[in-house]
Amino acid sequence: MAAAALRRKYAYLPPESSVDFLCIGAGVVGIAIGRQLSKSIADKTTFVIERNSLPGQETSSRNSEVIHAGIYYPKDSLKTLLCVQGRKLLYSYCQKNDIPHRKTQKLIVATSDSQKKHLEQLYAHATNLPRPPGSVPVHLISGKEAKSLEPDLSDDVSAALLSPETGIVDAHSLIERMETEMTEQGDAGVVYGTKVVRVDASEDTGRGARGKRGDSGNAGWVVQTENESGERAAILARCVINSAGLNAHNIVNQILPEDQQRPLYFCKGSYFGYRGPGVSHIKHLIYPCPEPGLAGLGTHLTMNLANEIRFGPDVEWLKPPANLDEGDPDFWAKMLEPNESRHGEVFDAVKRYLPGVDRAGFTPDYSGIRPKLAPNSKTPEDFSIKHIAPGFINLMGIESPGLTSSLAIAAHVEQVIRKEVLGIGIGSGRNISAVGNIDEDWA
Repeated sequence: MAAAALRRKYAYLPPESSVDFLCIGAGVVGIAIGRQLSKSIADKTTFVIERNSLPGQETSSRNSEVIHAGIYYPKDSLKTLLCVQGRKLLYSYCQKNDIPHRKTQKLIVATSDSQKKHLEQLYAHATNLPRPPGSVPVHLISGKEAKSLEPDLSDDVSAALLSPETGIVDAHSLIERMETEMTEQGDAGVVYGTKVVRVDASEDTGRGARGKRGDSGNAGWVVQTENESGERAAILARCVINSAGLNAHNIVNQILPEDQQRPLYFCKGSYFGYRGPGVSHIKHLIYPCPEPGLAGLGTHLTMNLANEIRFGPDVEWLKPPANLDEGDPDFWAKMLEPNESRHGEVFDAVKRYLPGVDRAGFTPDYSGIRPKLAPNSKTPEDFSIKHIAPGFINLMGIESPGLTSSLAIAAHVEQVIRKEVLGIGIGSGRNISAVGNIDEDWA
């Protein structure tokens, strides 16, 4: 695997300095975690390390920028819990910090009898979510009612779900504000243009000196880095939070036995901008009824805060090259151009619910890569957030609704660190009131 190739390439370096919390990856989730720890455990040092020159350059900035309501996910999943909590926290945070956002609402439309039945099941699921009841409001409406809201919809639309809590957000402004809050704390910061190339347990950690408290002075993880100039360094991190997104597996597999290592699967989605007829009345986000077994939520209509319309993402599974062990573990980075060959499929998918669109109005815009824990043939998996080794918190498969969930994920990670790494409980209660119950006032 690529992790083994990295370890062969980079010899061990002893650490030159230390930090209490080191978060790998400055996407929206990594920055949210850095902000949370620097503000709430202010007597510890917190740093985020990022291989790109700016934050949020991968999954965080290559998505629909939608604030999800929490409709689609299993009732007992982290995705549902953290999406619902995160959505409330995110709206509150945006309002308090003047971050551009808008509650656009969303219509999920059915264009066949089977889709209508599936929509009814989705409605029943959303209205019976237990945390708490009514936390994901939806309204099942007729096709006629949907057409009255969005006259450009197809006459084939027989029913729709209206989600009043769905919205959009400027992800870059969100990340920028959270980073500013983090760096204002003093003993915190973000290091850019620096990639993690090797991770080793410190000698104390390897001998088992570190218990759950994780407060042994020399226990932790030796994290080796390389900057854009090829200069290498190593730091002792007493607690590592792996939030590396598309590269998370290459980080964690360095510390796991071979039989426990996990792959990631990469699903590409291309977006197409649209200027043309057939959308002149659009006010809501419009999603097709989700298809069972599909990697995403279907090719949907979204918009940015300037009301520019785009369609996507589609679903294109990427296959790593056979010689990945000796090659570039970030093969996906070469795949970020939108796939123009998907133009026809995207047009056909959209025309089912917006028949007035013109194929000539579609232009390739951008694409994103979703990190998946399961391949195409398997059922999609939940977020994976685990304390897999003393002082090593591992996040994998943080795809949609990761942006919506980011503030709740950060609070969840803090909770794990307080209880299992520091052994100091959940603190004053200002940020966390109970397991799985986040006090919304902190945002």
